[in-house]
Amino acid sequence: PRQMEIHLPANKKIACDFHCYYCQGSNLDMSLGLDEKKALKLMEEIGPDTFEYYVYGGAYTEPLLNSYFMDFMRLTKKLNAHFGIHSNGSQLKKLQNEQNFCTELVSLMESKYDYFSCSLDGGSPKSHMKTKNIKYDAWTDIIEGIKILVSERDKQKSKGSIRVAYLLNKWNSGEEELKNFINLMKDIGVDSLRFSIPYAQYGNEVNKVQNYKQKIENQQHQKFKELLEPYMSRSNDEKPFIFYFAPVDQDIDRMLDNNYKQCAYTY
Repeated sequence: PRQMEIHLPANKKIACDFHCYYCQGSNLDMSLGLDEKKALKLMEEIGPDTFEYYVYGGAYTEPLLNSYFMDFMRLTKKLNAHFGIHSNGSQLKKLQNEQNFCTELVSLMESKYDYFSCSLDGGSPKSHMKTKNIKYDAWTDIIEGIKILVSERDKQKSKGSIRVAYLLNKWNSGEEELKNFINLMKDIGVDSLRFSIPYAQYGNEVNKVQNYKQKIENQQHQKFKELLEPYMSRSNDEKPFIFYFAPVDQDIDRMLDNNYKQCAYTY
């Protein structure tokens, strides 16, 4: 297999500090009972050079809330694997102040294939609060956290990749907000910026997913495509590499045509 995914159970008190309406994990059993020590031992037993990637994300959990997180990062590199991290970014600034977290994380990014991806999904504190269903400004600290990561990457001359993902919705897709946000990401110097429309949650009946495709994805696609077209990268060498991941890339009908013989999970 190309990768092993590990979904760390946050801090075992809360699954995540945000409550995104589109969260793929919100319909799942939100068990917070993973035994991290057993998981680390299992990784050691699996041994080096087995997986290309260990990917750390959250099925309704925020991995950076987990106190064992850096133990998993260190072991991943010891096993001669790359790591990918999917996080909402809310803990970056706090952890850097408390533990020099960003400095150490970047020091472990030995390859261009090691990456940190921030699911930001908002171009301002206001739209971010609505998207994440919170009542406080977390966006400003997240931006500061991303700046710290990029600064550390440049300082250490790390090859690692700092990525930002942006799920489009009615609150965060105004033309002025998107323009300002894209310029901000360029100024900060992230490696890539990915726009997409939230996919229907996994676990739903196929007909519900198809209905979502018709009513949400197909109707919004053309509008977002035209809105973002002037900002899209024309070359793979551009930094940040800005791209729009269209609904056709996560299409339920195409998956059905393939009878699910191939992995349909688009991340």
